[in-house]
Amino acid sequence: MKVFYKIISFVFQPLLMPVFGMLMLMNMDVFGVLPFTWKLIAVLGTFVFTGLMPAVPVLLMMRRGEVKDLFISRREERTMPYLFSFISYLFWTFFLWRTLHMPFFIVGMGAATTISILLITVINFKWKISAHLSGIGGLVGAVFGVCYRMAYNPLWLLILLLAISALIALSRIELKAHTPLQTLAGFAMAFILVFLPAIFL
Repeated sequence: MKVFYKIISFVFQPLLMPVFGMLMLMNMDVFGVLPFTWKLIAVLGTFVFTGLMPAVPVLLMMRRGEVKDLFISRREERTMPYLFSFISYLFWTFFLWRTLHMPFFIVGMGAATTISILLITVINFKWKISAHLSGIGGLVGAVFGVCYRMAYNPLWLLILLLAISALIALSRIELKAHTPLQTLAGFAMAFILVFLPAIFL
């Protein structure tokens, strides 16, 4: 089971959550009329800013022995990678706004995701809040928010996302990476932050 939990942690790592979200967004009917090239730019751009750019410093730090593993298991090693992620997500938010011209509430969700990374960085100085659950929490918050604004009700998708969230939490707990409270806090914080723009913007 330990191998299974590691696979879950790798497949649903935080850096891939915005890419999953963008792929779901591009498959909504409202974006169906847009050219394939635009959709490709949206997905690849999201991968570059939220997946590739934050991962490169971590890989370099691993090579120099400054970070133990890709998941950055030790709390003391997380500050610099989190700051790199924060800067990368700032660029992603501007990409959503200036390049893709996304609706303002979606740009707000990108900004909220960026803020959640900054909060995780600050919290991490004293407490090892779960980045994995923050990642999936932000994704679930974004899906709920988009569905709320566009009057969609994909019940099975929402149930599936919540089930995946529970599985990720279980994996992190069973791997001794986090306590139940750390996973719950990570999910709740990101979900609330990312969902709020759907209501107020």
